[in-house]
Amino acid sequence: MATSFPLRSGSLLLGLVVLLLLAAAPAQAAVNQGSVTQKIMCQCGCGAVLENCPHTECGWGIPAKNFIREQLEAGKTPEELIAYYVSQNGEQILAAPKKEGFGLGAWLTPFAVIIATAIAIYSMVRLWVRDRAEAAMPLPEAPALPKDKSDRLDEELKKFD
Repeated sequence: MATSFPLRSGSLLLGLVVLLLLAAAPAQAAVNQGSVTQKIMCQCGCGAVLENCPHTECGWGIPAKNFIREQLEAGKTPEELIAYYVSQNGEQILAAPKKEGFGLGAWLTPFAVIIATAIAIYSMVRLWVRDRAEAAMPLPEAPALPKDKSDRLDEELKKFD
């Protein structure tokens, strides 16, 4: 009887491992499908990536997702499927531009604009601060009026009151 217990625990352990492997296989396929459907734009006109197409009965998205799932199950890689869709529809099907050629410009332009804007704002603030500092400087004292002109000014001011 003592020998049957290790045999039972060993077969139980083997059964658990097999069950886990079988459960992980569909999850792996789903991960691979997501790696394709997140990189391709739906062509129904919704403007969303294929994975997030809001149409429940999308005429382009549902067949595309089924095709992708079937091809992944048949052994195709996500990269092969993305290349297939690019060959069929052009690079505009990609959710993000490639990081080469014109696509590289699409990646770099926003950063260049942000940096240029930051430099412009920094320069403008420096000018404003400098102008403000110059405006805050005290003016030189006016020269004293000669006595005769000072008296005349006082008389004019008394008439004005």
